[in-house]
Amino acid sequence: MVSEPWGRLLIAGGTDFATLGRKDKQGKPISNEERPDLPAAHIMRSVANIKFKRVITSHSGCHAVVISLDNKAYLLGRNEHHQLSHPLPTYLTVPHYTSDGQTASPTPSAPQPFPLHSLPDENAPKELKEQGIVDAAVGRGHTILVTERGEAWTAGWNALGQCGQPEEEHIGTFKRVLGELEDEKVIGASAGNSFSMFVTESGKVFAVGTGEKGVLGNGKTGEHIATSKTFYIEQHEPLLVRGAITGKKIVQISSGQLHTIALDDEGYVYAWGFGGLGRLGTGVQVDALVPTLVPQFSGSNPLTRCAKIAAGPANTLFIDNQGLLSLCGKWKLTGDGSSGQPWMTPKYVQDLMGYKWELISAGGSTLFGYSRDEKEGDFTVAWGQNCAYGELAFGPGALKSATKPQRVELLEGIELLDIAAGQNTTFFIARPPPLPLAEGQAEISPSPAVDSPAPAPEPAAAPSGGVDLSGFGFSFGAPPAEKKDDGAAAAGKKQSTTSSKMKKKGRSTTKEEEWNELARYPVVYDAVDSCKICGKEEGPEEALECEMCENAFHGACCNPPVYGVPDGEWFCPECSTRDGPVNPDAPVGEVSKKRKAEDEAAGAANKRK
Repeated sequence: MVSEPWGRLLIAGGTDFATLGRKDKQGKPISNEERPDLPAAHIMRSVANIKFKRVITSHSGCHAVVISLDNKAYLLGRNEHHQLSHPLPTYLTVPHYTSDGQTASPTPSAPQPFPLHSLPDENAPKELKEQGIVDAAVGRGHTILVTERGEAWTAGWNALGQCGQPEEEHIGTFKRVLGELEDEKVIGASAGNSFSMFVTESGKVFAVGTGEKGVLGNGKTGEHIATSKTFYIEQHEPLLVRGAITGKKIVQISSGQLHTIALDDEGYVYAWGFGGLGRLGTGVQVDALVPTLVPQFSGSNPLTRCAKIAAGPANTLFIDNQGLLSLCGKWKLTGDGSSGQPWMTPKYVQDLMGYKWELISAGGSTLFGYSRDEKEGDFTVAWGQNCAYGELAFGPGALKSATKPQRVELLEGIELLDIAAGQNTTFFIARPPPLPLAEGQAEISPSPAVDSPAPAPEPAAAPSGGVDLSGFGFSFGAPPAEKKDDGAAAAGKKQSTTSSKMKKKGRSTTKEEEWNELARYPVVYDAVDSCKICGKEEGPEEALECEMCENAFHGACCNPPVYGVPDGEWFCPECSTRDGPVNPDAPVGEVSKKRKAEDEAAGAANKRK
């Protein structure tokens, strides 16, 4: 039996979701010691035992959706527009004040991921909670969940129809989007600030929300002035998007604040909405009121067409079928790529040439790329300006902004399954190091082919000595000649061969030593060194440390007992059954037997650090 790859949820940047991007009365950024900014990627402690495969957030939002291996949705973040549903149970939230600094907010944020199925029926109907979640989308103040049955459910800000619901400013209970989507199977979605897109199994695209800048793709904006204000058409029921995508099968979609990029099954790219600053990649700063073909990816050679897309606030990232990363729009404050010199059409990022890219994401001020290089292993790059919260994940003491791509050193050697860059926070799904395979144990399958660009032709060799075009330590072309003893050369060849074999088999390529260096958030202050069960420090064998609570346990004291020091992660009996924040009103001893069985079958254990 072949299994799907999974990983753990990591977070970097701002964690005080209620105040991100906002200032106090003195005009200073709000800081909170209890929910600090994280300058490096941290494993989210409260869900450190959950196997995740996707994470979704918005370049303009401060909330997120994480999807587990068994298609359960976990929500976290800001909730002022009811985007996580409202009211949330108090044990899921942290109190905070409104802008006056004195009034308690009626919509506090959720600092830790909680499972959708833990919500009361008033927040999420049973019909939704009984289904698996296969995709999601996040706007500035609304959330879309796509179920395994092909249904789309929404909650949050609906002032302009972006939730696809009848006229109501806020949707506090997740509701299914009806209309023409009732007869379609939805497989994906994207969200802008005030609009939403839905992709169906047949490849059609439906839109709801504001018509500003032509984001609905219906050929009109409905712009008009009333009471000295500008208004646009509002679409509260799903509207079929036509134009250049008519008759095409759309398989991916991504939305910026006011534009949308779509990818069909042949690798052709289409764009519509706000054309300012070149974000559409069409070569002109003109709004596209209907989907328009992006010339860069319309060639006859399939290798030059597109494999992945990611729309940012004022830019768009692409990965073509050669694995090369290109970019259009604005992402800098001055110089090339700024508002004065935007890239009007997708251009290859020269600093990143010579590598094949697998993941891309565009946040409020950030850009991310991830590569699994045959020679250099797994590495992540990031760049962006005005990054005040550490969302680039460069680490403590490192620069908070970068005009050129820089390696995220603390993620070197960490295999990633997903990156989601938000307004001021970045999320990652990272695979733990591989466990030794038992005889007859199934291999782990690699990511689906649709997520991986086609193999690229090998780049031409550079002159001897190689060339560093980037200025930050990337070596392009042939490396400098070095004298190595036969042992070192053999070791290097063996390591490269082992890594290559692991990739082919689909096993994790994360290095254990790099994984062990990852910190966890939040910090635990009340962990004890004596066994949590028997209360004694000394026992028949070395104590184990739980990955979540960091308490010590004698293996023999656990139920069932743990003998020796097994490989990999280890969670104590109590933590292994958790799937989010603890509900104080839940019956004592209530556990997830299914989760416990899965964890025991995995045999995950780890010696105390």
